[in-house]
Amino acid sequence: MKSMTKTKYLLYAFKCEQNQKYSYWYETDFRFFQEKKPPLNILKKYPKEVESISDESIIINPWKEWESNNIQKIITKNGVCINYLKSTDNDLIQKQEDLKLLELYSYLVENFDISKSFGFNTVKKWHKEVFGFIYPFAGELRSVEMSKGNDVEAWTWRLDFLQAIPELNQLMKEVTKRTYKDVDAITQDLSKLISDFLFIHPFREGNGRISRLICDIILAKNAFPMIGLKLKKEDNYIQKVHSGYECNYEPMKELLKMKIEEEIMNE
Repeated sequence: MKSMTKTKYLLYAFKCEQNQKYSYWYETDFRFFQEKKPPLNILKKYPKEVESISDESIIINPWKEWESNNIQKIITKNGVCINYLKSTDNDLIQKQEDLKLLELYSYLVENFDISKSFGFNTVKKWHKEVFGFIYPFAGELRSVEMSKGNDVEAWTWRLDFLQAIPELNQLMKEVTKRTYKDVDAITQDLSKLISDFLFIHPFREGNGRISRLICDIILAKNAFPMIGLKLKKEDNYIQKVHSGYECNYEPMKELLKMKIEEEIMNE
């Protein structure tokens, strides 16, 4: 197949495989994503410029569960959710998520009234702000069961976990009402809040980023430095999260405390 460098193809039309690698092709049409999922008839349109590609190399529509009425079920074989970026590149998507998260951080620093308590409805708004330009289900509760990890550290987030959101909401309001002066006290409550949030896993995507945002806003409310939970391999973050799932919050508390003290030392 000859190399093609035209840049007008911005809308996903199909992907083609060459030398065991996929390339993705798009068409310009801003109406494409007005619906929850792209119209299938548009995905079947081939740009004239690629008529030389053999039919065997063309794969129409990489999304599985296309006919599902549950938009959150439509994913690629490697688990990438259908998205407004028209991308199946998980690294690209995560970079865009990080950029939007930084924008929200900047906005909240300038505009959010940290003197007031907040609950889960506020967090849903934050989730929509960060992920609304990426996912059609941003700000909505998870509607699928999810699994992650290998045989040793496998974990499944069941749908019935969502029934605990009212308790999470109450805990969040209680924690954000309090005033903390002591690092031990605030990390004790934050470790429980973060662990319970991640256990429930309220959203289809972005739970880790939103949990860290919640943590940072509560720290800022109490004049502690935002930590962003800058993780290193030796932090064993996943193990600490799983301990929190079992109501052992001490490992997460110690990690938060260490990160806060690191930030204070670097000020």
